[in-house]
Amino acid sequence: MAVLLPDRSITAYALEHPWVRDAHGVSVPPPPGTRPAARGTWPGAAKQQADGSWTLRVDPAAWRLRAGDVLGDGEREWTVVSALLQTVPGYPAADYIAVTATLNPPEVP
Repeated sequence: MAVLLPDRSITAYALEHPWVRDAHGVSVPPPPGTRPAARGTWPGAAKQQADGSWTLRVDPAAWRLRAGDVLGDGEREWTVVSALLQTVPGYPAADYIAVTATLNPPEVP
């Protein structure tokens, strides 16, 4: 098993959930460009994939992350596409959040 060690501090900018609902009860996300306050900074790691997407590993203390939340390391920012809490039974120090994300703004080759 390979272990991906933290190589940066990652700050989570999480949107408020649940979002407000319209008159029909449908969740309405905040307007584009709305930036929530930082929720905290934790150790993490980021790696660009061959297809241009990014995978990040974030400390489980940052849970709960959802699609649309923003992560930043002071140099780059990513928008979360998906986040999954990974736990290792009996070894909580190995737990992490597996995140797939897109870079903001995307790098143009």
